[in-house]
Amino acid sequence: MQDDPLIQRMAKIAEQVGPWTAHNIHIRNDVYTLGRQVVCDEIRLQRILQIVADLAGKPIDQLLVLDLGFLEGLFAIEFARRNAKVVGIEGRDIHMAKARFVKDELALNNLELCRDDVRNLSPEKYGSFDVILCLGLLYHMNVPDVFHLVEKIAECCAGLAIFDTHVSVTPKDAIEFGGKTYWGMAYSEQRANEDVRQRTKKAWSSLDNPTSFWFTRASLYNLLAHAGFTSVHECHNPPELNRPFDRILLTAIKGEPQRVISAPLLDDRPAVDWPEKRRKNIAHCQRWYFRFAGIIGRFMPIGFRQRIGQWVRR
Repeated sequence: MQDDPLIQRMAKIAEQVGPWTAHNIHIRNDVYTLGRQVVCDEIRLQRILQIVADLAGKPIDQLLVLDLGFLEGLFAIEFARRNAKVVGIEGRDIHMAKARFVKDELALNNLELCRDDVRNLSPEKYGSFDVILCLGLLYHMNVPDVFHLVEKIAECCAGLAIFDTHVSVTPKDAIEFGGKTYWGMAYSEQRANEDVRQRTKKAWSSLDNPTSFWFTRASLYNLLAHAGFTSVHECHNPPELNRPFDRILLTAIKGEPQRVISAPLLDDRPAVDWPEKRRKNIAHCQRWYFRFAGIIGRFMPIGFRQRIGQWVRR
């Protein structure tokens, strides 16, 4: 097996930029980038693939797909293997090298990999897409860049955008943008004394900003609506059972706002945003549950304990 030229080429890439860390891509026969195993991102890919097949409105091989911050390329490569026309944008050379290697091995001429900062996204530079994937990216960005990115995604989206991101369970910090107030919390990404070169070498963190901003669920819903998405949905099936309680998968659809013919008085009502007050109560319940679950759990019937856990994770 080690005499296989493909294995040798993979080993050379790993020697140059490091081994694969997240995306286990099957290339051919028994050759995988992470070995013959199932890791979490394949399960996430299965969910994303089903969502796109169900909601995109056309066959996958007719889609224009944009993958933002594609890491090692699993999602972009999957859609390219299904004959969609795919553009991927990635800011780290180590990820670009691995994705390009798989692209070349599979001869995916319909996949364009761009070494760029996602903050440079615009319709003028990249065009319009049927599906935009923003997976594991938003929570690595700080304000105001995260606001601008969501706006640019909405401008480039002709149909469906998918956001997979961590959220804050506590409305701790308030941020003003575009005359609106958004809530969340600051999150430490990098050490303040590191330079940009040191930061870009890290595979699983922000590109250069030392801190990022995690929106609450309500504020993220509001931001997507303000950016121009007409409906936003949270995916529960297909399931991802080991998903952290503070991470959500949202589908945002860029449609046409509809007027209700049978209720014209609705046209005079101002747009309504999701409030934060209810989230404060739930955040309190979540903190209480995870602090004391280990103590009180041993005294509860297992079915009752599971139901409580499911409720606080909603």
